Amino acid sequence: MNPTNTTRAYLRQLRNPATIVTLVLALVAHAAAYGADPVSLVDETTPWRVHLTAGPNLVRNDDGEFEFSRTRHSPEEFRRLPRDRRLPPAGWTDEDFDDFHWPQYQPEELDDFIGGYGSWLMDGGHVWLTTLSLRTRFGIADPSRVEDLKLTVTCLGGAVVYVNGVEVGRGYMPDGELHPVTPADDYPSEAYVDEYDEALPRVDIGEQPEEEWKDRYEKRIRTFTVDIPSDVLREGSNVLAVDLRRAPATGPFDEQWDHVGFREIKLTGRGDGVIAYNSAVGETRITTLPAQQQVAQTLPDQSLIQRGWFWTMYWARGMPVQGVSVPNPFDPPRPVRMPTPRNGTGSGQVVISDPEGLSEISAELAGDLTGPDGARIPSGAVDIRYAVQRDEPHYADALMPNPPDDASVLPVWLLVDVPSDAAPGWYTADLNVAANGQDFRVPVEVLVTGFEMPGPRDFQHTSVVLTQSPKSVALYYDVEPWSEEHWRLLEPSLELLGQLGNDAVTVPVILSNFPVAGRPHPPGRSGNQLRWRQPMVQWVDNDGNLEPDFSILERFLDMYEKHAGMPQALSLWVWDPPSSPELARAYEGQQEAGFEHDASEPVLVEVLDPETGEIEHREVPAFLDDGAEDFWKPFFDDVRDLVTDRGWDEEIIMLGLGSDIRPGKETGELLREWAPYARWDILSHFSGDPGSHHYDGNDYTREQLEKGRLIALGDLEVGVKRWPHTGSGLGADGIEEMLESPLEYLKVPTIRWRHQRWSPPHLFRTIPQLTGRFGHMGLDFWMPSDEGPSTRTFFSHINALTAPGPDGAEPTLRLRMLREGVQDMELRMAIVRMYMDLPEDERQPYRDLLDDLPDYINWSRAYMSQHELSYDYQDYIARIQQAAAELAGVESDAEWDQPPSK
Repeated sequence: MNPTNTTRAYLRQLRNPATIVTLVLALVAHAAAYGADPVSLVDETTPWRVHLTAGPNLVRNDDGEFEFSRTRHSPEEFRRLPRDRRLPPAGWTDEDFDDFHWPQYQPEELDDFIGGYGSWLMDGGHVWLTTLSLRTRFGIADPSRVEDLKLTVTCLGGAVVYVNGVEVGRGYMPDGELHPVTPADDYPSEAYVDEYDEALPRVDIGEQPEEEWKDRYEKRIRTFTVDIPSDVLREGSNVLAVDLRRAPATGPFDEQWDHVGFREIKLTGRGDGVIAYNSAVGETRITTLPAQQQVAQTLPDQSLIQRGWFWTMYWARGMPVQGVSVPNPFDPPRPVRMPTPRNGTGSGQVVISDPEGLSEISAELAGDLTGPDGARIPSGAVDIRYAVQRDEPHYADALMPNPPDDASVLPVWLLVDVPSDAAPGWYTADLNVAANGQDFRVPVEVLVTGFEMPGPRDFQHTSVVLTQSPKSVALYYDVEPWSEEHWRLLEPSLELLGQLGNDAVTVPVILSNFPVAGRPHPPGRSGNQLRWRQPMVQWVDNDGNLEPDFSILERFLDMYEKHAGMPQALSLWVWDPPSSPELARAYEGQQEAGFEHDASEPVLVEVLDPETGEIEHREVPAFLDDGAEDFWKPFFDDVRDLVTDRGWDEEIIMLGLGSDIRPGKETGELLREWAPYARWDILSHFSGDPGSHHYDGNDYTREQLEKGRLIALGDLEVGVKRWPHTGSGLGADGIEEMLESPLEYLKVPTIRWRHQRWSPPHLFRTIPQLTGRFGHMGLDFWMPSDEGPSTRTFFSHINALTAPGPDGAEPTLRLRMLREGVQDMELRMAIVRMYMDLPEDERQPYRDLLDDLPDYINWSRAYMSQHELSYDYQDYIARIQQAAAELAGVESDAEWDQPPSK
């Protein structure tokens, strides 16, 4: 396929290094202004592209030989330790190495997290930093007019320095040939011990050592300077690569601190031929960044480390990323490139920036995307969004339809929905971007792969349960609940739920008795439920008899079905621990199927006066109270009729919400009589339930488990299991097991240890890959917890995956990444489903492909996310999509590694 003429011109620019020269020659005037004074070509604001490798600790033993640390591991444990793995690719120091997908960090955050006096980034002594590979670019106007160009490296361990692929110096490293894991020079004993030969106290990141031993800690910090010869320089953009290596640990202190780390790297020079970095960034520029790179309008004013390094990694899967605030002006121009299946979706970003501010911003596609043999994807299939930074998270996340008025750095996102009948192959167009009176043109390249995705409502394998909050929407926009304006503002939320293939609807029925100001925490409350104060079912008083009014619920379900189809679970929240006279408890060693409880709160429902429209809260019977059957059984019967009249299955009806504290056995028996079709929605550790290692009861439930059913303690059949599972990435075996052993209940892990408010957006794309299922995140809980509903509990840290726009919810980058992550997981499962029909020997290449990803996102041996952040995820997804197309029998000559720009 032939690219467009504009793309051809752009490709010639990419092939011609002189083009970059012309882009930076305008900066010569800036350089000349500095005269003989030294200027900074790489300074404290220059972002670094990073690849980090972790592995077992390296020790020099008493015989002077290297071995891995065994001091804290038995021989059997030691055999299970990971080797140094995921080393950077061969040739990573070369000038033409493609580092586009490596994450970018600010120097201060590298020092903050993997610097200091030796970080402690490890998993129980298993994992330590082994290498830190850094790349950045700097500008040279004229190599012949460069004087006194010096690079100063301050680090832990040692380093080798390369400019444009040529080694220009090394510090604290042995002479001669270096292998990928050759260590740096040993540290002296004073770096480990005090004057009494006792181990120096550990100094956590961000802390300072005690003054009496400060000089000993300083011996861990090494500084060296390299003179860079002019004959390795190029006009325009130059590549600086720094290979940081660990030193071996010595003596009995081999697990005390990491022996490699970043402190500071500066490049200075004199003469008219150098370009000061801070002068180069002071213009309106456009840069293409990978989809996993987060961009910040304003960097955090404090460290992202929360409660110390351990908890930061434990809760958030790795080193937090502040984000790029000003892209490196010497990075080469690149197309926006993305792989997308038919009837699927893809995305990419460009970033416009100017430290003085942006105005007159616009972005539009210059016509349709043109593909093979004249095939087209209409420009209307590309949604252009502007990523805006809000109070939370700390990067540009809200994907808004219009640009903001006050941005100085602004990601422009292209969200592409490929039609199901699009011919496989490469499609190209140009993106025209304008800002500050300047026009920019960036090629867009979309590889349409041959596999046809089902619509999100027809996804067969992933489970997604996000919770939507009508109450929050009403509060945020200050509208009357359930007014026409409220319904109008609600619809965008449900449309976004449908885009993810959401599987469950939560229906508040009673008023949950959550703590409010001035009232203590209710007994029996674990704090794990959502704050609901707006039931979707109201009652009407008919001559003293309360009759349910389902008009709100029916309209809500109409809207939900329009966008998401029939849910797999319709969870009626009708039970609350403080209101129940009988409870059960299942947590680790606690296994009580039923015990009496002094109910501290009444069961309340909303009663509507149809004539006045006024609402009052009225007490109704708890399930074990007198009159409960007369009140609740007709309600359940009406719900059943409402569901079946829609053509939905009555088995989607769930009762909730149980937890580690849940309904007792007597309550469960009553409800099985009143609503035998209804199962339970339970959010719990399930650590005292049948099937758990703590359970010591009857084994009859194990047969149910083998049939894909789940019976919780108290004989409660579970229809929705929400639990704080973490997951470590599904490979081929795990996916095969899921497909061969389908469950009769909805399994919804909360993934609470894998995401946080500071987590990078790419992490959200890989969440679906952990278990194939996720939930208990808020969709639109926008209000602070003291003003409205909240989902932020011990089980979840995400209140809102949308942002409030002028007319309802707008997507965020995190939501977008989840959406594409669900698509990725469906593709991986489709590959397994299709290769199961192949002979055994033909399955292995596909298994190997599926097993590649968990190695990058597995946290059991390393908490650090760098394995996945520096992974070329787009390349992996392209291979997944092409494998699915191949198994589906759809052929195409287009390949991901042969884009139109090559």
